[in-house]
Amino acid sequence: MEYSAETWEYDGSFYGFLTIVYHAFKSEVFPESILTPETSVESLFLSEWIEKDEQKAQRIYVRLQQRLKPENFQFILDGFYATVPNKESHLLEALLIALDTKDSLTNFIGHPSILAIHKGIKTLLGEAHLFTGFVRFEYVGKILFSKISPKYFSLPYICPHFAERYPLESIMIYDETHRLLALIKQGDISFVENADCPHFEEQQLEEDIQDQWKTFLRAVTIQERINKKVQLSHMPLRFQKHMPEWQ
Repeated sequence: MEYSAETWEYDGSFYGFLTIVYHAFKSEVFPESILTPETSVESLFLSEWIEKDEQKAQRIYVRLQQRLKPENFQFILDGFYATVPNKESHLLEALLIALDTKDSLTNFIGHPSILAIHKGIKTLLGEAHLFTGFVRFEYVGKILFSKISPKYFSLPYICPHFAERYPLESIMIYDETHRLLALIKQGDISFVENADCPHFEEQQLEEDIQDQWKTFLRAVTIQERINKKVQLSHMPLRFQKHMPEWQ
């Protein structure tokens, strides 16, 4: 595989990235830099726009599923949604390794690209794990609704947990950071991208429930033993924003 001084730019979507993969492997050239509309504003170099082609992307998706070990395919998928500097270039390097081995990519942790992606995935999944305990729902009619503000793209990773935990409920979770709305209905999960936060009329019943919850917490709290520093070490401020017991 040759490396060129070219700079490519795409729309930042997963299928857009798979179109990048198609062009890179077909031309046998890896560009020096791959930008998105968000990162291109920081670049001083002219870039070549790679238009998303869903048919080519779908072919690459199926091909990678066939060629890669399931755990390596998941590594690439998780790596795309992780927050990693120069993510796309690292993923191309990881794909090059994955296509040439039957071993797990995590056994190539000494490679700078694999290490960078691995760290990003660990951070992403770590945040998702915390949110499974910190998400607070409120009843809006018959719907369980919650709003979160994650640093990373963790909403898709927490939805299976709540779909399994509340198999008979209709659930909506809104990620205001990434403007992503998750819809969970009796275990089925779907997403709406570039969504505005739903607005509901205030429900008196939900307000009563929250007041009772706050009253209970005040009753069991020993004021003399409150330690703000320890509290913050277990629950950072950014998680408290949408939790009624901290309001």
